[in-house]
Amino acid sequence: MRTLPILRTALLAAALLAPLSACKQEKAEVAPPPPATLTADAIGHYCGMNLADHSGPKGQILVKGQERPIWLSSVRDTFAFTMLPEEPKEIGAIYVTDVAKAKDPAAPDMTAWVEARKAWYVLGSKLRGGMGEAEPYPFSDKAAAERFAAANGGTVLRFADVHEDQILTPSAATMAEGEQ
Repeated sequence: MRTLPILRTALLAAALLAPLSACKQEKAEVAPPPPATLTADAIGHYCGMNLADHSGPKGQILVKGQERPIWLSSVRDTFAFTMLPEEPKEIGAIYVTDVAKAKDPAAPDMTAWVEARKAWYVLGSKLRGGMGEAEPYPFSDKAAAERFAAANGGTVLRFADVHEDQILTPSAATMAEGEQ
């Protein structure tokens, strides 16, 4: 009859340790893969052009199960990729150029990346991206984003607060600027 208390103790210990085991596994799955190094042969997913041919911040998306990143010529394209229903949704990580570490936002450091979902974005600034379109400028630091917005106009938002219409539908103001 001594096995009954031992069995109860073992079951109680297993029940108490099971959640801890799940937490460790959950944390291991949450850690995103590191950003890939931008190479001279990186081609933009939508435009089919070399990323080096475009000024401004860029993006890369690491899809689970794919060895190579999907390179995007702009941060706007990076957002669009996550919003379009036909694109893969099994995303391991999304990285964008960290403009907070750039002396010139039009020519940011292509070795400085920030996880896109943790970045701060300035939307609606007077600066345009590499294709002459409105460009969300990403920052790892909120204060840097706010200084950029104060100097160049725009609104500071988080990744989750950017809506499809701000990315996929050009505004009347943006279209009017393009016509001039």
